[in-house]
Amino acid sequence: MGGCQEGFSGFGAGARARAGSDGVFGAFADRHLELARDARFEHARTRMMRGALSPSRIFNDTAVWTGASERVRLLESFGTVSDGRYRISARPGVPAPSRLADSRHVTTLGRLSDNEYRWDTAVDFAVGPARPADIASAITRLIAAGEGRTEREARAALLAGAPRTAAALGSAFSLDTLRPVRLADGSTAVTVGISIHSDRLRQRYPAFGGYVQRYVDPSRYRVLITDRTGVPFMDVAAKDRFLTIRVRTLNGRLVPLSGPARPLPDSLLFQMDFAVKVKLFTIGFHDLRMEMVNGAVGDQERFWAVTARREPGWNLPFITARLLRAPLRRPFTGEGAHFRIGFRDGEGTRPTVLYRTARLSVQESAILNFLNSLTSKAMDDLDNAVEQEQHRWTRAVFHALQDDARAALGP
Repeated sequence: MGGCQEGFSGFGAGARARAGSDGVFGAFADRHLELARDARFEHARTRMMRGALSPSRIFNDTAVWTGASERVRLLESFGTVSDGRYRISARPGVPAPSRLADSRHVTTLGRLSDNEYRWDTAVDFAVGPARPADIASAITRLIAAGEGRTEREARAALLAGAPRTAAALGSAFSLDTLRPVRLADGSTAVTVGISIHSDRLRQRYPAFGGYVQRYVDPSRYRVLITDRTGVPFMDVAAKDRFLTIRVRTLNGRLVPLSGPARPLPDSLLFQMDFAVKVKLFTIGFHDLRMEMVNGAVGDQERFWAVTARREPGWNLPFITARLLRAPLRRPFTGEGAHFRIGFRDGEGTRPTVLYRTARLSVQESAILNFLNSLTSKAMDDLDNAVEQEQHRWTRAVFHALQDDARAALGP
């Protein structure tokens, strides 16, 4: 979100725009206050992280859940700002968010058979009075911020429109490439190149910087968003601590990276490759293809949803060659794996919420136990020192965005 004035203008104009942007950025800043979890939630969180792919380990642990039936377990938790900290507690019957930065988390684990389970999660996070359409507009305008500009003009606009954000992000990133190219049809093709500097981050946040160095620096991924025929609209790739983003816009809207300019359709494909090193092993997947919907429900909701119904190719250690691979196909059968994120008007007079929902089925097996041990290692390394430093860094970024938005939108 380290954009320029055009991005902030997506919130509209006048007092409504100022209140909307202040709420969104302020909510995320408050969410990254020092964390205080109650003992019940801390126990549940730790056990669930270590048993995500081996649910039988925690299904009958009564200390994890706030509700249970014969085949279903339920964990409800609520987060809110209190006494200068962000406090999260686990308890049954948590209410809908009513104040800025309030959050409601509901996690459900259902047992489908002796070794099959399904995770469902739903999270609501209050972001203030901003309308869902305004937030979506701000994101769209940010993506199209380089349209019609030269490289010098684009860099000047970034520094003028978001100087505090640029400084905050500069502790971990550098904008090495910003290349807008005006094409004959009036559209603009933009290439952005960003270097990741864990060494800079370690100077002020040694624990968080060390975690980034261990897990982010060696990771590789590529995300390609296309229409149903495979025509690309966005290309994002990361390798060797360098992130490249390619888009093309016309009149403030995404159009295909090449060929005739036409609007981004609502029905898309989301393709992804990913690899990360954990312990001595490099694990990941390639050619994960998901159906993607860019949707709206009137003026009340804007959302992006992806559903995976086809198993990707797996990049796994040689040691797993003797293990049965069939359980890896389980999440993609039937309804498939699903993730949805969006903004929705609050209930009644309640604030707008950022919400996310997810569904994932798991078939326990030796190979998933092995993968669970690797993911548990990454989670264990995200200890209190790393987490608190990460929150301080993120809070500083969102405060910078809040201040830049206030300056851009005026008194």
